[in-house]
Amino acid sequence: MTNPLFSTYTQGENRVTSTLISVLQHVNSSLTTDILEALTDESDLSLLSFENQVTGVKSVPDAAIRSSSAIWFETKTARDAVRKEQLENHLLALDEDGAELQRLVVLTPDGETPRAVAALDDERLVWANFDDLVDVVEGIMARDIASTEETTAVPTEREAFLLRELARFVYDEDLVSGKEDRVLVVAARRAWPEYQAHGLYYCQPGRSFKPVEHLAFYTDGEVKTAVPRVIGRVDDVLLTEEGIEDANELTDEQREQLRQVLDPDWERYGERQQVLFLADDLELSQSVRNDKTASESDRTVAFVQGHRYVSFSDLQAEPATTTELED
Repeated sequence: MTNPLFSTYTQGENRVTSTLISVLQHVNSSLTTDILEALTDESDLSLLSFENQVTGVKSVPDAAIRSSSAIWFETKTARDAVRKEQLENHLLALDEDGAELQRLVVLTPDGETPRAVAALDDERLVWANFDDLVDVVEGIMARDIASTEETTAVPTEREAFLLRELARFVYDEDLVSGKEDRVLVVAARRAWPEYQAHGLYYCQPGRSFKPVEHLAFYTDGEVKTAVPRVIGRVDDVLLTEEGIEDANELTDEQREQLRQVLDPDWERYGERQQVLFLADDLELSQSVRNDKTASESDRTVAFVQGHRYVSFSDLQAEPATTTELED
C-alpha cells in the first residue's frame, strides 16, 4: 500500500520522514536511486520496498528502504538533537537486517556534522542535512532531455511536481540552514524594471525558493546594486481587484500595495502570480560584473539561469566580478 504524499503524522519527525519516503516511492526507481546515492555517497544501490516506522526490530528507525541494500533513516527536525545512544541502538538492530549493504542515514537541519555522529566510528553511518537533500532534488529538477546523458533519468512532469513539492515542504518546515546569509539572485530582464517601478518581485505560483532574507537582480550581464530585504511572500494571487481582495493570505498593507500597481494595460494584469514583498536595504557602490566564461571559449556564460544563491556577507564585501562573488 502506497503512502499519501503529505503525511497525516502530527509529530514533526514522523511527518517529515513520511513525506520524504512517500515522494521517493512515487517517483521512478532511477530518480530514487539518484537521490539516495547522492545522500549516502554510494554508486550501486538496489532498492525495492519502503517502510515508515519500521517494525520487527529492537530499535525503531523513522523509516527504511529495503532490498539487497538497507537504507535506514533517523530524522531530526531540531538542531543538535541527535543522541549517540539512539544511533548505537539503530546500528545494533541493523546488524540483524541481513542486507549486503547497510546504511543508517541521519538526516538533520544541522549546519555541520552532529557530535553524536562524529563520535561513532561506523562506516554504515551517514549524515546529511536538508540542504543536501534540497540540492540533490533541485539538481534533478533542472535536468532536461536535450542536455542529459542517456543513462541519466529525467523526471516527468508529475515527478517534477512531486520533487518540487518536497523541496517546498522542507523550506516551509524551516529545515534548511543559512537563511540570514543567503541571497536569492534572480534572472531579472523583466523583474528589474518591475522592482524599480513597484518595489516587488513577481514569478509563477508554486516556484520554490530556499528561505532567504535578501534578493538581488541579475540582468544586463551584472548583479544590480540594489539588494532589498524580503519582508513577505504570497504564493498565489490573481492580479485583479477581485483577486487581491479575495487573497486571504495578504495583509492589509500588502493588499493596498498590490492595488496601487494594478493597471489594465499591465502585461501581468489578470495573471496568477507569486509575489515577494521587498524593502530597501543594502545598496552596493557598484554592480557586480559577470566575468564567467565557457571553459573552452571566451564566450560569456550567464551567471544566473532562473535563480541561484550567493552569500550576503560576500555581497557586503563589494565584489567587482561574479568570480569574486563565487569564491
